[in-house]
Amino acid sequence: MSVSKTPFTPGAQVAGWTVSLPPTPPEERRRIAFVVHKFPPESVGGTEIYTWGLARELAHAGHDVHIFYPTPNLLPGDERIQREGVYLWRVPLPDSRTHEDPVRQYWHTFRDTAFERAFSHFLAAVQPEIVHFQHVQGVSARLIDLAEGYTRIVTLHDYWYFCANSQLIRPDRTPCNGPSTGCMNCVDCATERADLNWMRALRPLVAVPFVYRNRYLRHVAEEVDLFIAPSSFLRDQYVRHDFPAERIAVLENGLDDRKLVQQATIPLPEPPARPHFGFLGSLAWQKGVHVLVEAFNRLGNNASLTIYGSEQTFPDYVAQLKRLARHPNIRFAGLLQPQQVGAALRQIDCLVVPSLWYENSPLVIQEAFGVGTPVVASRLGALTEKVEEGYTGRLFTAGDVGALAAVLGEIAAAPGCLREMSRMIRPAPVMAEHAARLLEIYAHIHENAFK
Repeated sequence: MSVSKTPFTPGAQVAGWTVSLPPTPPEERRRIAFVVHKFPPESVGGTEIYTWGLARELAHAGHDVHIFYPTPNLLPGDERIQREGVYLWRVPLPDSRTHEDPVRQYWHTFRDTAFERAFSHFLAAVQPEIVHFQHVQGVSARLIDLAEGYTRIVTLHDYWYFCANSQLIRPDRTPCNGPSTGCMNCVDCATERADLNWMRALRPLVAVPFVYRNRYLRHVAEEVDLFIAPSSFLRDQYVRHDFPAERIAVLENGLDDRKLVQQATIPLPEPPARPHFGFLGSLAWQKGVHVLVEAFNRLGNNASLTIYGSEQTFPDYVAQLKRLARHPNIRFAGLLQPQQVGAALRQIDCLVVPSLWYENSPLVIQEAFGVGTPVVASRLGALTEKVEEGYTGRLFTAGDVGALAAVLGEIAAAPGCLREMSRMIRPAPVMAEHAARLLEIYAHIHENAFK
């Protein structure tokens, strides 16, 4: 199996729900270590949820699976626990992080000696065959170096290895093309975000840590056996920033169908009299929720909108959204627990993903397609790979309130189109299929790395 030239392509969708990997014969079982920067239940972002779903799938098939991650408020004796057959190795996140000066905070986004020591002990204790890094932001990029002698795989969930804020978006809410020469634009971005604009007078000096960081992460990348990108757009961005094309494969994330309402077949919905739109995700400005609210304000009374997301993470932004929401059919419904996602997606007729940044492979789109719900999304980044215009959803110019209002208005005026788009949806590979493909990759890379 070659991984150097051709991106991995997931196979056909496995029919039905809650498909599991078959038990693995003892002689084929692997010891696999995952490293991730956050983890449920303390954090329920896409990377964390994907990592947990994958680890659980592999453990259920008989593999020896361990996850190394930091966590706040860790009690003595809880450093190593077992959950659903997966061993969780938890490292306390220092309380002092929130009180550090900006320079030290920045340094700790990619280097931390405490986590490095803990990881060395972890490797010595576990002795994994495969170390699969999901994210090391806020942990330490040196963990990849420390795993020398093991098969090292990195999944790219965003742009962090060449963009310090990981999202390639400027404070003025426009997409960024990446670091400029000398990282001067990174200085402008960071100082504005931190409200330290006076530091721009010292730009050449302030740029030094950014240049060092990017060079260090590039050095770390040279040691990785294989990068996995969940979208072609993400892979292309890394190649454009001089990461090795021959070591970046494309493999779409698997869908953890246990989160969804389990049903052997998905009946096509009847066209709604009044379409119900929905947003599920972080209520953060880069997600473009304000664009959605302003666009929906322009609609008549023939549609409704429910917004799901935590109101505590960015309370000022949520307050702004509620001030903007003048339409009587807009409802803020709060944070969903993972097990509630499937039901929520079934209750809406169309998901809206109005992101302003280059999304990589939003989990929520896979989940929507998993229950047959069409998607309206920004024409930006990998979203154009996930949503086919007129077939599985609609696309609009990112940040354009009028364009989004026009699309939503067209759907509200002719809601029968939702049934036709639902008919065209082909769900993403379920986690069992994704895990099986990863096991093939693990075997290929491991066998070739140690010949």
